[in-house]
Amino acid sequence: MCERGVYLRKAIDTYVQQQAFFHLEISQQEWKRVEFLLDILEPFKRCNDRMEGTKRPGIEKVFWVYETLFNEIDRLVEAMDNVIGRDSQWIRELLPAFQAMRAKLTKYYDKTATPFVYGDGMILDPRLKLYLTKQSQWSGGDEGEYSTAGYSAACRKRYCERYEKLPTGLAPSITPTTSQKRPHSAIDDDDFEQMVNSLPADGTTNEYDTYIAAPRVSDKRPLLDIWQTYSATSFPHLGFMARDVFAVPATGAGVERQFSRSGKVETKLRAQLDPVTTAETMMYVDMLKRKNRAIGKAEIVIDGGKGQTETPEDEPPAEWRNDWFKFRKNKKTVL
Repeated sequence: MCERGVYLRKAIDTYVQQQAFFHLEISQQEWKRVEFLLDILEPFKRCNDRMEGTKRPGIEKVFWVYETLFNEIDRLVEAMDNVIGRDSQWIRELLPAFQAMRAKLTKYYDKTATPFVYGDGMILDPRLKLYLTKQSQWSGGDEGEYSTAGYSAACRKRYCERYEKLPTGLAPSITPTTSQKRPHSAIDDDDFEQMVNSLPADGTTNEYDTYIAAPRVSDKRPLLDIWQTYSATSFPHLGFMARDVFAVPATGAGVERQFSRSGKVETKLRAQLDPVTTAETMMYVDMLKRKNRAIGKAEIVIDGGKGQTETPEDEPPAEWRNDWFKFRKNKKTVL
């Protein structure tokens, strides 16, 4: 609501003045307060939208999201300290709220210490690996379980115990359709090939070690597409681990949203549907949306047999949202 109000600010002011609704006119200072509230809420909304996605992995972004939110709170608190004049009083009244926000965020951040999937997801993103843990603001320290070495050692141990010895011959092999006789020169190389196969393996043959030692990639493709290439070429065993890790959703919001759709299937007139029918209908509607096969942009909602439709509410353009927030972020003051 705040975002829509700021986006339509000129239209709202013009309408109020044209209709002579002077008692409803929003002052300059009041608009600044609305913008400040939007400045507070926008980073959380963005991170929330990222984590609620179900079409692509998000577990690798968890640590980065927490770092982003902590940095935003610090930025706003620092900007609030520079506020002077008549706005300083109500601005400073918000400081306890920011302290509560940081405490709540820290509480949930501490819960990421136990499940290893968060650390493994970060490491198995070829664009991140251990980069975040090497930054000066990383809270895990230089030594111990939550340091760079600690996360890497734990992830390597899980890879060695669960995935390193898995067979890689799961993909169908490609064989020539016509048989070809081996040339005589290839037969002469048998002794050489036998010698090569008998050589002792190098000390560093572990896929995990090779992956960590390689430089981070700069690839804009979806994460699963990157790993599809990796699995087929250099890291087939590590690809099994990535498959299991990235199948874990970052939050349960996406699953909850799927279940909430049952309310659009069962109505007062259809309150005794079999649970299997409800579940299959939900999955079918979801499939239509993912395949872009839904009828238009409206979602058909059966409401008492009236066949009403529910359309998504209009939002400000993404380009305007990004430009506005970037401008606010670069400002030295919040008002």
